[in-house]
Amino acid sequence: MADTALTVLVVDNDLDITEVARAVLTDEGYKVEALAELTADAISAAVGRIEPDVVLLDGESQNDGYGTSWAAAAALATRHRAIPVVMFSAHGGDMREARDGATKRSQAARFAGIVPKPFDVEMLVDVIARAAGRGAVFDRSSAADASRSASLARDLERVGAREVRTSSRREWVTFRTGGGRLMQVYWWQTGGAYLVGSYDEDGRRMENVASAYDRDAAVEICASAMRRENDGLHEDEDGGGLTAAAGLGG
Repeated sequence: MADTALTVLVVDNDLDITEVARAVLTDEGYKVEALAELTADAISAAVGRIEPDVVLLDGESQNDGYGTSWAAAAALATRHRAIPVVMFSAHGGDMREARDGATKRSQAARFAGIVPKPFDVEMLVDVIARAAGRGAVFDRSSAADASRSASLARDLERVGAREVRTSSRREWVTFRTGGGRLMQVYWWQTGGAYLVGSYDEDGRRMENVASAYDRDAAVEICASAMRRENDGLHEDEDGGGLTAAAGLGG
């Protein structure tokens, strides 16, 4: 299959349905990945690893309707690179809610389409084709990797990072905080997440501060760490000023 083939991520815990959907979509020229775990973390990590062009998303539970998949769809719609999501469900009530778009969760989900189960082959193909045209195609070239690193660096500079350095590898950025502490943000491709780390004062030991599935969230982790450090520096300066004044008075 050509490298330019669009990618569909099928998220469904019914392996038989997944295999049929995979067969249909691969025959249409798509690259198809599958995920059987419907937790928010699993979906976010898979999307980060794969960067699909469309997600065909099943409901969380056969008994409880679409469940937490509403929130998962909303998260994919608002990530740094938004992913079109197609509802894949056998629950009539949820599908009507998604079509009407009157509730907060249906509006937040921003579904690119709906495919009811049991699915019609022609409908699946048509809905996926329309959805695939709504999102930006992920550029996997080395030049794009460098561009993403540069964009991350600019985002970090906007929140106060200094001496920002980028790597030729995808989204690996090293910078210093206002107080001089060395921090790094690394895109972990295998885990589908950003790892944010901070070195101790002498630079010999690193601690993992946090991880995030979305770039904006990773930047906010860094910004929060710098705000906390800045607050601590101001407290030290205030304390130092009082001590100096007392010494002069003596």
